[in-house]
Amino acid sequence: MTMRRILRLARAVRGRTVLSFALIAAPAVGLHAQSNLSTQGFGYPVGQQSARSLGAGGALSEIDPLSPVNPASLALIGSRMLYFQIEPEYRTVTTAAGTERTTTARYPNVFGALPIGSNFVVSLGASTLLDRTATTSFNSTQFLSGHDSVPMTTTFHIDGAMDDVRLAGAWAPVSWLRVGLGVHAITGHNLINLSQKFADSVTFAAFTQSRVLGFSGSALSAGVQFVSQAWLASVSARKGGSLSLNAEDTVVSRARVPDRFGGSIAYTGIAGSAISVRADRDSWSALGNLGSPGLIGVDAWDTSIGADIAGPRFGQQSLYLRGGFRDRTLPFEAANQIVREKSFSGGLGAAFANAHILADLAVVHANRTAVNVPATEHAWTISIGLSVRP
Repeated sequence: MTMRRILRLARAVRGRTVLSFALIAAPAVGLHAQSNLSTQGFGYPVGQQSARSLGAGGALSEIDPLSPVNPASLALIGSRMLYFQIEPEYRTVTTAAGTERTTTARYPNVFGALPIGSNFVVSLGASTLLDRTATTSFNSTQFLSGHDSVPMTTTFHIDGAMDDVRLAGAWAPVSWLRVGLGVHAITGHNLINLSQKFADSVTFAAFTQSRVLGFSGSALSAGVQFVSQAWLASVSARKGGSLSLNAEDTVVSRARVPDRFGGSIAYTGIAGSAISVRADRDSWSALGNLGSPGLIGVDAWDTSIGADIAGPRFGQQSLYLRGGFRDRTLPFEAANQIVREKSFSGGLGAAFANAHILADLAVVHANRTAVNVPATEHAWTISIGLSVRP
């Protein structure tokens, strides 16, 4: 190998090594790299909502025992239960450069509940707080000297999530009151992989490097529900504790788990039905110190209205019909602009095997936009939830 080639190789290796460490060390990637609006920063807020609640636009989450939002709602569970949810999203992003389509498979909610006595229920479950899955490839030129250069393709892939593991209990001391408490462990990881390939593959070998960033934190939650013959009022809150970002055994940075509070009012005067309005506030800015200097968290409102109506009967079973609208701000800015999401949803619910199996289906169409950002994002999400009562 000639001295000139050795120097070329050294410069290329140095350049790509510096680039790789810079990208891998940064937990947030800008819009230009992720090519979407919804998974900026530490990811997309899945919402911690069951398929039933999603079918009603998220408006039922404060009163839905299958949604790990208000621990007081667990008091509605009258028997042992296991719940599992699958939720693929089909996303389309349109920019001046063209259209990209992505499919993301999520498993956002799983839990079990066990009644103890006649008015107390305990539950253990895990749900997705933020989902961060993205792959981006872009072409560039690696300059070796004043006259030499080589084309290079860089691929940046992130696979991971921030999860919420909750141990909760609910108590109904009287018929008109339900209270609940929850203890949360915030955990999860981001697997970050960077690879670089050169057009001159004979002289320059492909380069790959990976890093795993882990999350570790805690939080407490509480909720209460007031029940009357035709109305149900519900409020809940989560108080975040410390949260750390770790690379192997090293703490990279520290922040706080976002606080949350919300409430809803539901009309339940129609047998087997609920019409609800909900508002929720998340302090995502508490995550700002956990990321790179360019990561900007937004304290966001999430509002929705929806209904779960008892529909036609088939034999002894009822079919539940659902629909709703949701308007919310996403947790992280794209190109220094706030991202808004508006969605319409519909769903169905039914019981099988003498009510030992409950099945819920929701379809959500979301539009995501940011002012002064030349990109739009549309997504179809299909949520399927199965509840098994042994």
